[in-house]
Amino acid sequence: MTIILNGIKNFLSFINENWTLIMVCVGLGIAAYKKIKNFLELNDEEKIDVAKSQAKEVILKFVSDAEYDYAEWNKAGSIKRAQVIDEIFDKYPILSKVANQNTIIKWIDTEIDNALIILREVIEENFKDEEITKTTKPNN
Repeated sequence: MTIILNGIKNFLSFINENWTLIMVCVGLGIAAYKKIKNFLELNDEEKIDVAKSQAKEVILKFVSDAEYDYAEWNKAGSIKRAQVIDEIFDKYPILSKVANQNTIIKWIDTEIDNALIILREVIEENFKDEEITKTTKPNN
């Protein structure tokens, strides 16, 4: 009998000491359940729209990775493009369900072009910052 009472006491002590952590975990579990349920209730077109909006956010990373991977290669644009498209379809397989694949490829190409513009601006800005740093360093 005392073993059961000690077990109950230990359980209640654990709850008392960790109630905030328990509530956070329960809240996260409920939020995850609702998100998953809402996503599963979407039709394919809505899932594709969600995937496109998410893909738009990561295309810049994919493009910069491809640029880095093939930095020493001349005229490797089509290889880089293919790598980015493959990564997008790997990460978002719902996009392969689009009826007109040419449309989705054109959309991806447009997003790649936009990402390249941003990447070039970032590189140019970093190059300017490097030049400013070099010119402002005192000579020893």
